[in-house]
Amino acid sequence: MSNVNVNSADDREQHAGVRARFSRKMRKLRRKPGAFVKDSRPYKAWVKMGSFALVVLASSFILVYFMEVASPRYAAQSQFVVKQAGVSELPISGLASLGAVSSSAKDSLIIKRFIESRVMAMALNERISLKQHYQNQKSDWFSRLGQNASVEEFVKYYQNHIHVFHDEMSDVVIIEVQAFSPEYALKFSDAILQISERFINNLSNKMIDDQIAFAQQDVVRKYDEFKIQQQQLLDFQGDKQLFSPEVESGALLNAINQLQSELIKSEAKYKELASVMRRTAPEVKAQKNLINSLKAQLTEERQRLVSEKDTSLSRANLDFQEIKLNTRLASDLYASSLASLESVKAEAYRKLKHLLIIEPPALPQDETYPKRWYNIITWFLVLLLLYLIGRLFAAIIREHKE
Repeated sequence: MSNVNVNSADDREQHAGVRARFSRKMRKLRRKPGAFVKDSRPYKAWVKMGSFALVVLASSFILVYFMEVASPRYAAQSQFVVKQAGVSELPISGLASLGAVSSSAKDSLIIKRFIESRVMAMALNERISLKQHYQNQKSDWFSRLGQNASVEEFVKYYQNHIHVFHDEMSDVVIIEVQAFSPEYALKFSDAILQISERFINNLSNKMIDDQIAFAQQDVVRKYDEFKIQQQQLLDFQGDKQLFSPEVESGALLNAINQLQSELIKSEAKYKELASVMRRTAPEVKAQKNLINSLKAQLTEERQRLVSEKDTSLSRANLDFQEIKLNTRLASDLYASSLASLESVKAEAYRKLKHLLIIEPPALPQDETYPKRWYNIITWFLVLLLLYLIGRLFAAIIREHKE
C-alpha cells in the first residue's frame, strides 16, 4: 500500500514538472518568440546542417509535390504503318544502300512530322477540344496549360505531351499521347489516327487527281486537234468538189492513156488514107480533124492533171495528202493519249497509300506520368550535385582569399 502511494506521488511530481516547463516555454514564446525559436531543437538541428538544409527543404517540396500534388497523366499508345498498294520494295544492297531511304520510310517520316505539326494540334483542338482539356482547373498548376496560353504555347505543350517514334527496321510509327484521364487519352489517340488516315488519303488522292487531270487535259487537247484536222479535210473536199484527188488522178490518167491510144490509132489510119487518097478528100479531112480533136483533148486533160495552177489535180492531191497525213497523225496521237490516260489511271491507283493500324489504342488502366519516384530521386541527385559544386566553389574562393 505504501509503494502505491509513493508511485502516485512521483507521478504527480513528474506531471507538475512537465506543466511547469510547458508554462515557462509558453511565457517565453509570448514574450520572446525569436528566442523561443532559436532555442528549439528543430532550429538547432537546422542550423547545424548549414547550407545543406536548403537541399533538404527543396527535396521536401519536391517530395510533397510529386507524391501529393502532381496530377496523374495517362498514356495511350498505338502503332501503324503506311503502305502503298501494288508496290513490293526490293532491298538495296552495296554502296547504294548508304543513305538510301525507301518510299514507305519516307511516307512514315512525313506522317511523323505531320502528327507533330501545328496543323495536327489545331485539328485536334477543333475535333476534341484538346486545349480545353489541357487547361483543366482540376489539374495542378505546374502540369496544366495556362488559361491565357497563346497558340504557340499550346502547340509546344502539345508536342511535349506526345511521343512519335519511327522504327527504321519495320517502318512502324509508334504514337504515345498523354491526357489527364484514361477516357480522354483513348479519345485523343483515336482522333490522331483518324486525322492521320484522312491526311494520307487526301495526299494520295491529290496526287492521283493531278495525274489523271493532266492526262485528261492531254486527251481533250488531242481530240480537239483531231477534230480540227477532220474539219480541214472536209472543207478541202467541199472546196475542190473531190472526194479523193488520188482516185480522181488515177481515173484521169486512165482517160489520158485511152486518148493517147486513140490518137496513135487515128494517126496510123490518117497515114493509111493519105497514102491512097488526096489530102483534100473528105475522109482524109475528117480523119485529120479527129486527130486534132484528140490532141486538143489530150493537152487539156494533161494540163488538168499536171500544171502549175492551183486547180490541177497534182497540186490538189499534194495538199490532200498533207491534210490526210495530218489527220491520221492527229488520230494516232488521240488514240495514244487515250491509252496513256488508262495507263495513268492504273498506275495512279496502284500508288494509293493506306494507313494500316497494327495496334489500336486501348483504355489505359494505370497512370504513366509523372514517374514519381524517378523524378524525386533525379531531382534530389541534381540538388545534391549542385550543393557539392557550390561547396567546392566556396572552398576554392576561401583558399584564394587566404
